[in-house]
Amino acid sequence: MSIMDVKYINTILETFNVTLEQFGVNNIKRCNIQKKDKMYLNLDLSTIVCFQGAVQGDVALSMPLDTAKKLASIMMMGMSITSIDDMAKSAIGELSSMIAGSSATKLSSFGLSTKINPPRVILENAEINSFETLAIDFDTDLGKIELNIGLNI
Repeated sequence: MSIMDVKYINTILETFNVTLEQFGVNNIKRCNIQKKDKMYLNLDLSTIVCFQGAVQGDVALSMPLDTAKKLASIMMMGMSITSIDDMAKSAIGELSSMIAGSSATKLSSFGLSTKINPPRVILENAEINSFETLAIDFDTDLGKIELNIGLNI
């Protein structure tokens, strides 16, 4: 288990904010930061992207269903989302892929070669990995989003 350098964490945080803003998500406010011994997700919907290479572990977005529906709607050009079906899961997964892909590209500027796997979207509580994880809560105009960073760098 290693402590992640703040410059890597800030890179991921910056990418998270910029990507959400590109889709018109506003009022993104960091509320709470919690350190967990391992990555455990316990909100209604989570999307997880696995990093491999010089950076190993996972980055996950976790949120209540109401936030997930609003986020899927934005990703699907304003389509009304009343339930989390495969299309909504795909849209939210795509958002997490964009955040992870952009983060991986920026991390490569520090000499960290990494690749990301396609996102997994789950609708249950789950232990994802045993790496020390930072869970950062954000309030947005869509609702709460928890960004979990559990990486070994």
